[in-house]
Amino acid sequence: MSGAKDAAVERALDLLTGRNGSRMAPADGAAALEHAARAGSAEASERAAVVAAAGFGRPQSWTEAVSYLTLAATRGHSGARAQLALLAGVQREAVGEGDWGSLAQKFDLRAWIDSRPAKLIINTPRIGMATGFLAPDLCAWMIEKARPLQKPALVYHHSKGAGVADPSRSNTVAIFTILDLDVPMVLLRNRVARTLNVPVLFLERFSVFRYLAGQRFTSHVDYLDPSLTQFADDLRQNGQRVATFLVYLNEEFEAGETHFLRIGQRLKGRTGDGLFFYNLDANGHLDRMTIHEGVAPTSGEKWLLSQFIRDKDLGQG
Repeated sequence: MSGAKDAAVERALDLLTGRNGSRMAPADGAAALEHAARAGSAEASERAAVVAAAGFGRPQSWTEAVSYLTLAATRGHSGARAQLALLAGVQREAVGEGDWGSLAQKFDLRAWIDSRPAKLIINTPRIGMATGFLAPDLCAWMIEKARPLQKPALVYHHSKGAGVADPSRSNTVAIFTILDLDVPMVLLRNRVARTLNVPVLFLERFSVFRYLAGQRFTSHVDYLDPSLTQFADDLRQNGQRVATFLVYLNEEFEAGETHFLRIGQRLKGRTGDGLFFYNLDANGHLDRMTIHEGVAPTSGEKWLLSQFIRDKDLGQG
């Protein structure tokens, strides 16, 4: 019986994402997940929580997200239990077996998604800081979620029209799809959106970069230059990448700054600090002053959350 439930969950995830050669039908996938959750699947309940939080294939609902997450935790899903403890601000080890329902009552939605203080520190180009954007426990959470997903970071190749390995970029990256996100991450995406006062649907996928000692990303810009034909389809479908929001997830490394080359500024936050910059100037033109590099750490390892923001609704991609 449990095997049948697992197969149902896998089929639902196939529909949700179009993986394994399936047609991509997010609404059908979300409905299938919720059906499997009602049938008793802890795994489906946990994924249904993420889908409800993100509004992926169904209307967004924080209430239903927490309800599904609580259901998954009650059914013994370890990931759901860890998420629920994090949302409530308690240690997972301190939660008793019968406490999951009451634990959900401690979740403070506003405290999670409300904007954080942020201010410009440089006017040209427009660069700002959001000090203490993430608490240390959330930074540690993101690192551990990103660690097993790390893959070589790629660079867009002009003639091939795709990302390729290149000596200019030697770090690794984890890119979170709907299959990798959890409820705390969806909440943090909303916090980023509110802090920069943009719709959450304008956000690209979460990424977390890892730089070991000596790894770097040489000079580059984050905007898409419309004069380059290889970006035409992306710009038409997804709009311009108007801003970049970075969060330093740790500080146990030497060097490793974000270096803005045209203005000679090397910036580096403490654990949890946000650094953001606008890739367009105040008049909406490409800001070539934003050319920057990820400087290599000389010791330790650097973990950096990266969130790109477009000027167009990206839908449910």
